[in-house]
Amino acid sequence: MAAMSFIHSSTSHGLATCAMEGYDVLRVKEALRIPDRYEIPLMVSVGHSLDEEFGEVIWTNRLEVGEVFFEDTFGNTYDTEDDV
Repeated sequence: MAAMSFIHSSTSHGLATCAMEGYDVLRVKEALRIPDRYEIPLMVSVGHSLDEEFGEVIWTNRLEVGEVFFEDTFGNTYDTEDDV
């Protein structure tokens, strides 16, 4: 509920957010010097969304959909044409 309220409030003020999980909790706690008695169930990144104001978009080298998602078995390329 707290994260949801934070995300909605940030968005209403024109900020972009992204809820994250699956990060290395121990390294985050170490980097931010968070005591062991506290847990980090979720992190939310906040910032300005990329638009024309910030200039040219620089794309990163990301894997194609067929390299990440498989259909039925591993290695069987997922056909995105079926979803269109």
